[in-house]
Amino acid sequence: MNKKYNILFLSSWYPNKTSPQAGNFVQKHAHAVAQHCHVSVLHVAPRIQKEKFVIEQNSCDGVVEVIVYYQKITSKIPLLGTLLKFKAQLAAYQKGMKIILNQSKKIDLVHLNVTFPSGFFALHLKKKLKIPFIITEHWTAFLKTDPTKINFIEKHYIKKIAKQAEAICPVSEDLKKAMVGFGINHRYHIIPNVVNTNIFIPNPPNNNKIGILHLSNLKDEHKNITGIINVVKKLSQHRNDFKVTIAGNGDIKKFKQKSDALNISEEILSFEGEKTTEEVAELMNKNDIFLLFSNYENLPCVIAEALVMGLPTIASNVGGIAEMVNEENGVLVHPKNEEELFQKLNELINNIKKYNKSIISNKAQEKYSYETVGKAYLSIYESILN
Repeated sequence: MNKKYNILFLSSWYPNKTSPQAGNFVQKHAHAVAQHCHVSVLHVAPRIQKEKFVIEQNSCDGVVEVIVYYQKITSKIPLLGTLLKFKAQLAAYQKGMKIILNQSKKIDLVHLNVTFPSGFFALHLKKKLKIPFIITEHWTAFLKTDPTKINFIEKHYIKKIAKQAEAICPVSEDLKKAMVGFGINHRYHIIPNVVNTNIFIPNPPNNNKIGILHLSNLKDEHKNITGIINVVKKLSQHRNDFKVTIAGNGDIKKFKQKSDALNISEEILSFEGEKTTEEVAELMNKNDIFLLFSNYENLPCVIAEALVMGLPTIASNVGGIAEMVNEENGVLVHPKNEEELFQKLNELINNIKKYNKSIISNKAQEKYSYETVGKAYLSIYESILN
């Protein structure tokens, strides 16, 4: 390829001032692609503000971000509220697109992330400016295990948008099967989530106790923190050579109260708040095992990060996790089965030395690095644009 393509990342979810962690996996994909292409990001988000529109521009590691905040719509009439929101979103996209075109002059391809609702603007750009688009899908709502239900109208438009895409790139084989079951038959390419291996650099700890880490948004109906705490209590009645840390940006107070009610010592279980990417890497380097006991998942970035750090991982066999965790790098358990998690976690602690952290890390880096994932997307862009 003689020239770098101009790629526009259009995303329904993306980190912004209102939701700093939203769609951070999309941001990481953009940075991976930026190693090979010129990348701009356009995202719009509602916000309580006096102005109709507020525009934020950022630039980092070759990625130019344009985030347009539109005045949050408040209407007691549902249909009117939906129409006003759609109108505000379209105006926000057009304002952001004008800025991007002034900077880039031309967009070769739109990389749409999370089909609904940003796909409406991808369709608009294809119709008006003849810009093709691909889709990377992350939404667990396609999975039967996710309690979120896609309504009839959303389903109609998701299928309409997907039909116009040049290719669809779910982050897991499991999500692809769910999308096919949803009625989207297309050209699929599985490309996983990505890990910044310049930040996630393994440095094995030297702990007196086996360190076990759980890191998530702490939403109990999703991540089953309550189940983890119950298992930690039972495990503490059998041994005391381990220490569990639960960290994340959710309601820690509620889980701390449950831990106290079960009389679990802080020497056994501690809680920490929201972490930056660098702090996540630092925390992983202080632990020996990663734990995720979710009721449903897609392809968790946090597992990819833990594996890059060489941490054997014990996780629920849901979503695409079985595509990440195997006998060489960890253990799978059935979701919600606390007795199985107790037994398997106990065995994992006993057999921790059988896991080769260097091999786990090296294989994960080969699969999830910016270089690998960026090249995979570049190959798809080339096949479309050439």
